[in-house]
Amino acid sequence: MRSPPKGFAIHWTDIAYKGGMSVRNAETRVRPHRPHRPHRFRSARARAMPAAIGAAGSLLVVAVAVAAVALSLLADARPAGILATVMALLGLTGVGLIAWAVRRAMRWALRPVTRLQADMAVIGDAELDRRVPVPSTGDDVERLAGHVNTLLGKLESAALQRRSFIADASHELRTPITALRARIELALHAPDDGDPVDTLRSSLNDVDRLHHIVEDLLILARLDSGDLAHRERLDLGALVESVAAGRAPPVPTTVKAESGVLVYANPPRLGRVLLNLLANAERHAAGMIEVAVRTEPGEAVVEVRDDGPGIPPADRERIFERFARVDTARSRADGGSGLGLAIARQIAVLHGGRLYVGDGAYGARLVLRLPLC
Repeated sequence: MRSPPKGFAIHWTDIAYKGGMSVRNAETRVRPHRPHRPHRFRSARARAMPAAIGAAGSLLVVAVAVAAVALSLLADARPAGILATVMALLGLTGVGLIAWAVRRAMRWALRPVTRLQADMAVIGDAELDRRVPVPSTGDDVERLAGHVNTLLGKLESAALQRRSFIADASHELRTPITALRARIELALHAPDDGDPVDTLRSSLNDVDRLHHIVEDLLILARLDSGDLAHRERLDLGALVESVAAGRAPPVPTTVKAESGVLVYANPPRLGRVLLNLLANAERHAAGMIEVAVRTEPGEAVVEVRDDGPGIPPADRERIFERFARVDTARSRADGGSGLGLAIARQIAVLHGGRLYVGDGAYGARLVLRLPLC
């Protein structure tokens, strides 16, 4: 048995302890504790009440040496400290292993995403026809790859439309420029072969056409950016009558407009829609043009009808494409810029409306629908 720490105790033998008795009333003597007596001091604490230690009587522990107690406590605590240290090291090792395993698992799970990122990185503007592989995993990675391919398809379509638009615009601009150059060269090299006034008049027509094409291109550029400037409440019937009155159509034009058809729109832009619809009807009408303005539940409706050859069902959407022409064999001088209906539809969409070709017994019937105020 390990020797207990040295200390001092009060020892009495002639009385039995009773609650409330003072140590001073007992026959006491103070003596040092003798190490050869096997008392368990670790089970006794210094306090004001007696503690029974062994069978030799009652000892009241009043003091022990601090250094001895500290050494005893350290000796008792050493195994617990070692165990705590070992547990802490094991815990840190476990946390490290878990973190490493999670990182490896994440890398393995994200390998398809990494491959998808690498495939997308090599696709340039000239390779929009390429597609990324779609893994048959049935998870979010497969859906992500599908969405990426859908986006690439849209980008490819937009790039093709842009290239087609640039080519068509260049052709439309080159045609009047070529005609203008030919007339000027003819007037310079053979001034006596033609009427100078006719040459100037034809040249002015070419300049006007160039002006219209450039103006339409600028309008499309603004519309592509979503520019509608300000909007206000306006009477659609009054606007239609004003636009029709400013035209000089080759055939009679009849306007039937209800009063009080109010829409929230940009007047110049909406006026451009009506102007383009009337210009299209004037180019194809055989003997008359009819314009009607009315209301339907929640909508204002404008119809422009002509008695011309009409529009085949297969071309009813294509005529709203930029530089699209139903009759490609007709003379460029007889047609417009090829942008009028495309501009009209885009303005209608920006106003929250629709523009389409409706059914009719004869001719062409273009229908504009806008939300009412």
